[in-house]
Amino acid sequence: MQRRQLPAALFALSVATQAVRPALAQPASASAAASPSSRAVRLINGFSAGGAVDTLSRAVAERLGAVLGQPVVVDNRPGASGMIAADAVARAAPDGLTVGVLDVGALAVNPALQKRLAYDAGKDFAYIGLVARIPLLLVAHPSVPAANLKELTALLRANPGTYAYATAGIGNPLHLAMEAYRQASGVEVVHVPYKGASAAVQDVLGGRVPLMFIDVNTSAQHLRAGTLKPLAIATRERNPTLPGVPTFAESGFPGFEATPWIGLLGPAALPADTKARMADALAQVMAQPDTRNKITALGFVALQDGPDAFARLAGEDRIAYAKLIRERGISLD
Repeated sequence: MQRRQLPAALFALSVATQAVRPALAQPASASAAASPSSRAVRLINGFSAGGAVDTLSRAVAERLGAVLGQPVVVDNRPGASGMIAADAVARAAPDGLTVGVLDVGALAVNPALQKRLAYDAGKDFAYIGLVARIPLLLVAHPSVPAANLKELTALLRANPGTYAYATAGIGNPLHLAMEAYRQASGVEVVHVPYKGASAAVQDVLGGRVPLMFIDVNTSAQHLRAGTLKPLAIATRERNPTLPGVPTFAESGFPGFEATPWIGLLGPAALPADTKARMADALAQVMAQPDTRNKITALGFVALQDGPDAFARLAGEDRIAYAKLIRERGISLD
């Protein structure tokens, strides 16, 4: 795990066709397509419509459009662990009219987990800037006889293989967070993968599976209702929306963090000036208090890291996740 401390067809403007009288005909050069600055930018989002990341993407798109002076339209391309959206961004024309919001799964996990990947995460993208981190916390069904992470670790060590944990699927960040905890603690728990986070959450709420990692946004209402019990949050510092939940470091696991990230990027051949323009616009958006407040309200942590920091983090995490996946014997087979 990292120690430092995530989308439909090309939207094009249509112009009503005019009948041109011979006397008013324009030379071909004068009837060229509108310049990129007057056309809409398609923002490919690797997440389903209506979810927290989609809400975040739309908020950033609206503000980014205002700074750029051109519309930014969200195009949702969920599925296949982010590979559909990532491939669409990688294959897009490098004209500044297509960018994407992708996460750690698409850019750092898939390269180590997928045997056949249509894109190269290190070579096929122009990294523009990070947008947010998604804090994860370990929760339990109220019936689990542990009030905090220290007690849970002791319980699991005393009962190897007795307890299970739910995830949104093999190789999902929720799965990898638990595998990192298992590696750090030496506990043995049974993995129960689902085909999505919603089904996993429902079975933990119902007590059919006692444990899981979950993001702050998804867990909020269940924590308030007392139907999920928070044990520890996998961030460097306590989350302001959950001030009473200790970190893993405070609970005996120094340096432990599990905070998936999402960022903005374009195709690799994006011209340097276009990339710089996009990065500057994103930096302005992320510096706006209302943007940061919106992100915080969603349970995320707003970021302002630019192209170099984003590319460096993605590269470091590809190495870290590859190591974790190899050492834990994680496979899709």
